[in-house]
Amino acid sequence: MQYIAKSFFSNRNAASYDRIVKYTTFGKDSLWKQNIAKYITPEHKYILDVACGTGIFSSFISNIPYKDLIGVDLTYSYISNAKAKKGYSLLVNSMAELLPFKSESFDCIVSCYLAKYAKISLMVDEIWRLLKKGGLVIFSDFVYPLNKIMRLLWNSYFNILKLAGQIIKPWKYVFYNLDEVIKRSTWTNDLKIALEKKGFQSLDVKYYTGGTSAIISAFKI
Repeated sequence: MQYIAKSFFSNRNAASYDRIVKYTTFGKDSLWKQNIAKYITPEHKYILDVACGTGIFSSFISNIPYKDLIGVDLTYSYISNAKAKKGYSLLVNSMAELLPFKSESFDCIVSCYLAKYAKISLMVDEIWRLLKKGGLVIFSDFVYPLNKIMRLLWNSYFNILKLAGQIIKPWKYVFYNLDEVIKRSTWTNDLKIALEKKGFQSLDVKYYTGGTSAIISAFKI
């Protein structure tokens, strides 16, 4: 699925990403990231943001006295935009399944909108390697809702997005294909299985916004 992520997020749309996320989620992206930030405490000094994109998440933990926030993303043009936010001590162009850091380097690893594209088992192996004992991992991504009414609303909304793609050309391919990527994804179940198999504990799953978004967290004990 990495090739899909590369085709979705490129230098064509990096500059407009922040606005698109804000408006297409009706501002709910901020709510989800606020909820992720609630898991992070002052004890989490070294934090890794995997698939950091343009660095939006950095603003949601600016009040936490961490020592270092490091961002990783597959798309270089997105990293370039993240630099402008000045929330990261280091930004690295890399894939989630093979991260260029020493073992047990981080107290917390966060990832937004990555799980549906990643090779879950390989990514979990890397996260286990990189987390210190007692370290926290948090994932957040879209979920195709189970509720019938929410599904009707979901399908109608994506039909509107596809029309919008005729006007917002840099996002046309994303608007046309993201719906099916999310519908086909089994990331929540796959991730829970992989985390438990690896030895993560205190697994927690929360759903938001009518079951259209999920946050999964766990600890390396």
